[in-house]
Amino acid sequence: MSDRHGSKAAEAALARAYEAARAYLRGVHEASNRVAVTQPEVRARLGTALPEKGESAEAVIGALVRAAEGALAPTAGGRFFAYVIGGTHPAGVAAEFLNAAWDDKPGTPLVTPFGCAVDGLVGEWVLELLDLPREASVGIVTGASMGNFLGIAAARHALLQREGWDVEAQGLFGAPPITVIISEEAHPTVHKALRFAGLGAKRVVAIETDAQGRMRTDRVAAALGAATGPVLVCTQAGNIMTGAMDPFAEVAPLCRERGAWLHVDGAFGLWARVSPGLNGAIRGVELADSWATDAHKMLNTPYDAGFGIVRDPAAHLGAMDISASYLAQAAGARDPSRYVPELSRRARATPIYATIRALGREGVREMIETCCAHARRMRDLLTARTGVACLNEVVFNQAIFRFSVPGRASDEAAGDAITAQVATRARESGECWVQSSVWRERTVMRFSVVDRATTVADIERAAAAVLEAYEQALAA
Repeated sequence: MSDRHGSKAAEAALARAYEAARAYLRGVHEASNRVAVTQPEVRARLGTALPEKGESAEAVIGALVRAAEGALAPTAGGRFFAYVIGGTHPAGVAAEFLNAAWDDKPGTPLVTPFGCAVDGLVGEWVLELLDLPREASVGIVTGASMGNFLGIAAARHALLQREGWDVEAQGLFGAPPITVIISEEAHPTVHKALRFAGLGAKRVVAIETDAQGRMRTDRVAAALGAATGPVLVCTQAGNIMTGAMDPFAEVAPLCRERGAWLHVDGAFGLWARVSPGLNGAIRGVELADSWATDAHKMLNTPYDAGFGIVRDPAAHLGAMDISASYLAQAAGARDPSRYVPELSRRARATPIYATIRALGREGVREMIETCCAHARRMRDLLTARTGVACLNEVVFNQAIFRFSVPGRASDEAAGDAITAQVATRARESGECWVQSSVWRERTVMRFSVVDRATTVADIERAAAAVLEAYEQALAA
């Protein structure tokens, strides 16, 4: 009997993928953090010529597994600290398998009542976890990049509507100009979102920051006082280098008084809201008009998941809504595509739902608090060594370090060089993944703890590797 629907082939391919995934996850914690395989080598393994004839699904999966060997950074292994990239929870990973098999696509409730229902429920849970206004509406997007665009688009809609201008119908040609006030240390994705929204990445009033990278309230007040017409203020919960939070409790009332829209880029720092011990640093953020955050960072869901949250659902829908006669749906049903930039989209909510349900409120809080405690532990271990300085207050999960040459502490160029060497040597040891960067014209080593799998032993192992790299750099 012929396998008309390919079920046997599908089962073989799924079994091959499942076993490969299990083998990877079994070994990821002890895997080397050194990725020695280059991109050209991966391309050669994959085969660069377009195939004339197809292969079995199982053979294709086998080829992918072989091509990926040694070419994946173990971001879910507990010792990846270079970027704010979260690990994954088993429930979320398993839900991704189901997601792909179901081919669920919440573009219209009539076709996908399951995905649409999960989408709405996850939005409610996120508002509760973050303790944001329950009347707010939530769009589940690819990440904070699209979340920022969503919030800024909603701001553009509302601000210009107040001026009697329908930007969705009339565009920006001839529209009243919007003054955009933004931190001088805003993340590049916010600038990108401003470009997408037609507001211009360079047409901004950049606000000076303090020693930790927080916007200065007096400078925000001055900029608001000088602005004419509609105003958008973009703030930050979690400076990408220091983890610092902007002074929301001071800035929000100023924005309210001026009638400015307050947006928060909270890609990772917004999750401080889940912890009574961390929440003090982010006090007042609930007073904003819109927020963007990731699920695939501090929440540890599979990648490609985030949220755009808007206090005023009418402004949200005004900016994002889509309709067509063929997109029929039952009255009152939630249509997720009305709240996000895309119509065609994968069911991102399903693995988020699985992760939150597996962790519960208590598990989410504990996971985030533990990551932040690990960052403080790394600070203590490294700075116990003379010549190592931590340049930030470590208010959340971020720490930045700088190394100096004995007897040449004031030699900035020497400090830049040895800091870069330490980060490279530590990473190439395979013991941990760290990365050098530049903050305020000085080279630093960034250290981000974002993985639920990270243990105290992982932190101690990483610290030992970094200090050994420091010794090697000094001896070189």
